[in-house]
Amino acid sequence: MEQRRKPIGIGTLALLVLTMGFAFNFQWGKEQFQFSHYLFDYFNLPIYTNGSQGVHLTFVAAIVFWVTTVMIARKFHMNYGAKLAYRIGSFMLIFSVLIFGNMDHIR
Repeated sequence: MEQRRKPIGIGTLALLVLTMGFAFNFQWGKEQFQFSHYLFDYFNLPIYTNGSQGVHLTFVAAIVFWVTTVMIARKFHMNYGAKLAYRIGSFMLIFSVLIFGNMDHIR
């Protein structure tokens, strides 16, 4: 019996988008550089909902990455890595939406 591997294709791109979503909020180097904080500072947006505390809005902004990951992985599910990307992306999307939905009491 011959075992076939899933082909690398557009669905594999979901893994890259998922990785970019995590890298968006990751602290890089000794300076603890975060690309998300840099973007929010550049556009003069708050990073937290309540001054220096509350919900970390850059984490909520990463929803764009999770939605994109889920959409790509769902459409091209037969490609290598799409199933893993779909599961992790779905988890992160649900987690982010739950946090975003519970922001009412923080304001």
